[in-house]
This record gives sequence, structure tokens and C-alpha cells, in this order.
Amino acid sequence: MIAKTLAFGSPGKLSLKDRQLVYDGEDGVHRTFPVEDLGFVFIETGRVLVTSACLQALSEANVAVVVCGPSHLPQAQLLPFEANATMQETAEAQLEATPAAQGRLWKRIVQAKLRNQAALLSALGQPGGGRLENLASAVKNGDPANCEAQGARIYFQSLAPTADFRRNPDGVWPNAALDYGYAVLRAAVARALVGSGLVCFRGIHHHNRYNPFCLADDVMEAYRPFVDQFVFGPDAPARSSPDGKLTPPIKAALLSCLTCDVAIGGLKRPLMIALSSTSASLARCYLEKTPDISLPAFLP
Repeated sequence: MIAKTLAFGSPGKLSLKDRQLVYDGEDGVHRTFPVEDLGFVFIETGRVLVTSACLQALSEANVAVVVCGPSHLPQAQLLPFEANATMQETAEAQLEATPAAQGRLWKRIVQAKLRNQAALLSALGQPGGGRLENLASAVKNGDPANCEAQGARIYFQSLAPTADFRRNPDGVWPNAALDYGYAVLRAAVARALVGSGLVCFRGIHHHNRYNPFCLADDVMEAYRPFVDQFVFGPDAPARSSPDGKLTPPIKAALLSCLTCDVAIGGLKRPLMIALSSTSASLARCYLEKTPDISLPAFLP
């Protein structure tokens, strides 16, 4: 069963009763949700009161609780310490990985990202897919030529809704939609990694002393194009916004990316399940010292 994603944007209270997440809105709305059915809870307003018992139960069930800031973008996340029974063994193997091993993993991730970008461009009838495929074939261990950045320029020039579009968190629409979608994806990736016993602060390629989610930032690269399709697709709700703001329907559409179908390991899987496959395979890569990470692709 696919874990449910809940988003709370209206004032109210979240509490726990009989293993049910209970929402009581100030407008009289009363809803209950079985905790074991949940995967993500997004709290989009500062006017939602959450009890500590509620947070404890969500943590025990490995539910990622994401809190949004004043800009309505995800700002903080609650992740459990005990999501995996063999976390110490897996984390030690991860921390002992050599630069060469990390370089081989990063090569696989960059190649998957470039090929998924190429597939999306082709699906949308946009040029540049062939150039991205060529770049993917040219990636070396560790990507010393920075094929990833070269591909990003080609990719967004082809996807851009206007000639002056630049990928910039403070830029014009649809940057806000991309930021929200990527933040949702990042939270989902972090949840899957912790569930596989990995530590998020130790990245494969990303390294930043102020970033506790370097590994999530690495792994999500191959999954970004699946968010992009919800922004740049011809019928995507996030393709345009009348006032350049994130509306509830646009946010709901971007949240739905977690259940879109992807191909992974020769099988069709919802993205959320694919993330678990990727994180579990990454844990095996560290434990067995192989670069055989399982990464997603667009369905043929």
C-alpha cells in the first residue's frame, strides 16, 4: 500500500487518539487518519497546534513530518532516530566509503539524471535530448568535467517557458513551483534514506558543513525530472500561476509527484516506493562495496 501524504494549511489542532491522527480545524472540520497509513505530513501554517504524543507516534511509524515556513516552502523535518534496526552497521560502512567508491556512485546518479532529463524533453517534444544522452555517455567517475551542470543549461533552455527564464530560487515563475516540488522530493528522499539506515549528513558529492541533508541532495538528483514534469508538462497545474504564487491546487499537484509511476529495476513502481528501492540499494552498495545503485527512469 502506498503511504498517504497529508497537508494541513488551515488553523487547527493535530492530536493522537487510538493510533489515529486526529485533525480538529477551527472551522469545525474533524478528520481522523490511521497513523500506519501515513508517509508524510506537511504542516503549511504556523497556526496548527501539534501534540507531543502525536509527534511521537508519527516518528515511531517512520512518518516524515515537514513544517513549512512563512514562504510556504518546507523549512524543517522530523525524522526518527530508530528507523532501521541495523543503522550502526550501515552508517559505519557509509562513513568508511572511499573517494573512489563515492565517485563511482556519483557517476551513476549523474548519468541517470541526464537520461531522465533527456527522456522528459523528448516526451514534451522539446530539443536537446540527444545532447543530454551524449553527455550521459561521457560522464566519468566523480564527474570531473561537470557534465551535470552542462546538462542543466541545455535542459532548462529547452524547458524554459520564456527566453529570459533562469533557474533561481528568487526568480520568476515557475521557480517557486520548482522550489516547492524539490523540497517535497528532498523530504521524501531523506525519509527513505533514514529508513535504510543511512545518515543524511554524509553526502556522495555534496559536502557542506551547514547542510544536514547532503546525501538526500545527492540521491534526489536522479528524481528531479519527475517533479519537473508536474511543472513544465503541457497540462501541468504548476505551469502557470495568475499572480506568480503557490496556490493550494498547485501545491496539491506537486505533492502528487510522490505517487507518480516510474521504472526501477525493470518494474513499474510509484515514486515513493522507488525511493525505498534506491535507498536500500545504496545501503547495499556501502555494505557490499559495489556501485550497483538502483535508480529510476521514465516509463517506456
